Amino acid sequence: MQNQPELDPLLSAQTLYEILDQLPTPVFVKDDQLRFIFSNKAHCDMVGKSPAALLGLSDLDIHAPELAEGFVQNDLEVMKSDKPSVNEEQVRFSDGVLRYVLSRKAKYITADGKALLIGTNSELTQLKKREAQNRAITETIPVGVMQVEEDGRISFANPLLYSYFNRDRDELSIVEICATIGKTIKEFPGETNRFECEVSSANDAKRRLLLISSGWLKLGINEKRSAIVSVVDVSENVELKRINDEISRLNNELANNVKLLRDAQDALVKKGRLEQMGQLTATIAHELRNPLGAVRTSAFVMEKRLKNSGLDLDAQFNRIKNGVTRCDNIIAQLLDFSRGKQLDCKLLNLDDWLSKIVEEEAARLPANISIQCLLGLGGLHVSFDPGRLQRAILNLISNASEAMVGLDGSGAKSDMPEATITLMTRVDGGFVNLKVSDNGPGMSPEIINKIREPLFTTKSFGTGLGVPVIEQVAAQHGGSLLIESNLGVGSTFTLCLPVYDQDALPISA
Repeated sequence: MQNQPELDPLLSAQTLYEILDQLPTPVFVKDDQLRFIFSNKAHCDMVGKSPAALLGLSDLDIHAPELAEGFVQNDLEVMKSDKPSVNEEQVRFSDGVLRYVLSRKAKYITADGKALLIGTNSELTQLKKREAQNRAITETIPVGVMQVEEDGRISFANPLLYSYFNRDRDELSIVEICATIGKTIKEFPGETNRFECEVSSANDAKRRLLLISSGWLKLGINEKRSAIVSVVDVSENVELKRINDEISRLNNELANNVKLLRDAQDALVKKGRLEQMGQLTATIAHELRNPLGAVRTSAFVMEKRLKNSGLDLDAQFNRIKNGVTRCDNIIAQLLDFSRGKQLDCKLLNLDDWLSKIVEEEAARLPANISIQCLLGLGGLHVSFDPGRLQRAILNLISNASEAMVGLDGSGAKSDMPEATITLMTRVDGGFVNLKVSDNGPGMSPEIINKIREPLFTTKSFGTGLGVPVIEQVAAQHGGSLLIESNLGVGSTFTLCLPVYDQDALPISA
């Protein structure tokens, strides 16, 4: 009792007794013979005796022998060891009901050297009820549950957990579980973790389990620690995932096969249309070129004979010649598209070649359309068929011009201010990108989706083969055609041509 502050004089022994009597927790004191020398009101009510009737008695005098012997044994251990004790005990209350209490006991030495035993009791009835309810729940939930003590003992496990490991209630140990799942006891269940493993069921079928450990926790009333382990059978989930993956794979295969079938059907339709177009073109070429030749010859003779007649027929003769030329070009375009021509490739400086083509074509454009070249190949030589590529370039420039100026079949113009065509070249990986852009009205997504189809056109004149011919030229060179367009902004057509070594030039379509 050294260095203890002096008590307030108001806290007399009688005052302390009265304070202890007001506590809702049973409190008692025993002498070195384990006889009661103090019992507060809560403790007296618990055992059903008054202080006068209880003092001087021992547990053997007031409890049944099977209970009293356990109390006495625990008291003696506390008195001998000088260590406090915290234990669950069963006590028969004054109403005759046997209940669980948490008993805390400690040895106390008075100033004159006497040894006393001080104790308290806390009823655990509600706690035990909750434990029973929790255990009843764990018996029925579809999850395996076990409580593992720090000494390696499994203090509780529900039936489902035993079935997962194919063992009876008294056969399973944490050592065996750790050996089965390939984990060390230090790691599992002492550390907080979760993992999956496979175990064999009774019929040797593989079962996939998900184990979740809480790690060591102080769950009891003493200093010992326990871990709660939950075990979930995820075999069905794994199988379901496998089935879903297989269904997804089959769906992807089906989608790919449907696409291949659609592409094949489209190719057959296109092939049929091209065959029909070839036959029609051959007939048209045969039936029209001879009369057109006669018209051209007759116009030439008439122009020569009437040149000095003063009739001023130059405009009419020019119209006849332009009409014949247009018809001849249409026939040539149909023949080129319907018959696969062999490429005649040459290795040329593409930028220099484009400059000459654009310079010649710029002179034929309407006066209010400007054309600019941004050539960035730096003298790169590319293998291509000059005749075929020139037709594709001229088609692109002509389409851009017509989109901005709005030429119709009669040659009328609806001028558009600051109309500009931009031709740009650059290298992108193993390809040369040749872009032709305009700042015209642009195209809707619906038109973009159809513009590659042969014979489709939005113009009141033409064959609808302009874009298909350009795409055909790109494909014959091993490249492709990209189309970008925004309404009110303009369109960009990009010819992507592969860059070949001189020793690996393409020779045919």
